[in-house]
Amino acid sequence: MPDPGEAITIPAATKCMVCHRTIKADSPAIKELSAYAAQKRSVPWIRVFELPSWVVFSHKTHLDVGTKCEECHGPVAERDRLSQDIDLSMRGCMDCHRAKKATLDCAACHELKN
Repeated sequence: MPDPGEAITIPAATKCMVCHRTIKADSPAIKELSAYAAQKRSVPWIRVFELPSWVVFSHKTHLDVGTKCEECHGPVAERDRLSQDIDLSMRGCMDCHRAKKATLDCAACHELKN
């Protein structure tokens, strides 16, 4: 996983195990995850959401202003499997930006062609 870069990718199993060593450690899914981590193997993750190509999203920008992973991804450490938890439509993103008093400038999230 980048540290955290512009585009955070799906994390390595060892990153997940930082919390899951003690949280839900007895669950079958976490035991499977633990085996991948112990063997230093990549997990065959299944993507649950992908942003459209016209949307520019930076995890780094969000993390730099104090956004916590759980705000968008739910209680990650408590789960066996993740799913899409929040509204990632333009309306959902704009509502969040308004609530946090973040920029509403179109160019912040979209590459505008000249």
